[in-house]
Amino acid sequence: MEYTFDEPWAVRWRLPIEQKSRTASIGSIDPAATPIEIEAMERNLQLHHPSRTLTGFGDMEMLLCWHRHDVGKEGAFFSASAGTTFPLGRTEGNPYIAGDVGESHEHIQFGNGTFDPIVEMFYSRPLGEDSIISAFCQGRFPGSTNDEGFQGSQSIQGGIGAMKPLGNFGAGETSFGLAGLLYQDYGQATWDGVIDPNSGFTTLSGTLGISWKDEEFRNWSLTLVLPISIDTPYSSVGSYESGPVLSLGVGF
Repeated sequence: MEYTFDEPWAVRWRLPIEQKSRTASIGSIDPAATPIEIEAMERNLQLHHPSRTLTGFGDMEMLLCWHRHDVGKEGAFFSASAGTTFPLGRTEGNPYIAGDVGESHEHIQFGNGTFDPIVEMFYSRPLGEDSIISAFCQGRFPGSTNDEGFQGSQSIQGGIGAMKPLGNFGAGETSFGLAGLLYQDYGQATWDGVIDPNSGFTTLSGTLGISWKDEEFRNWSLTLVLPISIDTPYSSVGSYESGPVLSLGVGF
């Protein structure tokens, strides 16, 4: 949601609702393993990384935004924003302490539990008669720990894309097709100052989507993010791999 209170200044709020699916399995089992050993492996898997789908709110973002039109070319648009997150996303206790004593635990965090500074920039300009090219970047910089001793990952992401009109979508205005590339770099989180080995990755993804306005002038977008490559501090082999992400957004 965005509210312009004094042109060219506005306040923007975002509240993500996320569904995260995790699939884990045991691989490369020694043929000589006994049924008891295999059962212990499965019990360990269910304790640490069971296959599961989780849903919840992420941390809310609030930004002060400034923009200018016709930057570099007529019809171009540039905006810069800065603000903070609000710790609304669900957090978990230290999973390594729980794991050491054989208790079930969860590694996935929906929020950081802290107020984290964020900055972002966006630029778009016309291309040809009806297309638009754009670029954006965003950074989130956690500087404190939450009540459980967790400090979230520093994240930097950016992307380039192109938009082309597709015609009317239902009763709303002209819809646009979207295609681009997305780069994401997430640093490693810490628990009580100790690096979380299950955190941190760098990925390059392709994006495909569609955006439109409905009859109430709400902005809608549906985007599919398809990972092209991923690199983790301990290599993605035997660790984890990022799957496709489907994102539905609505703006007011």
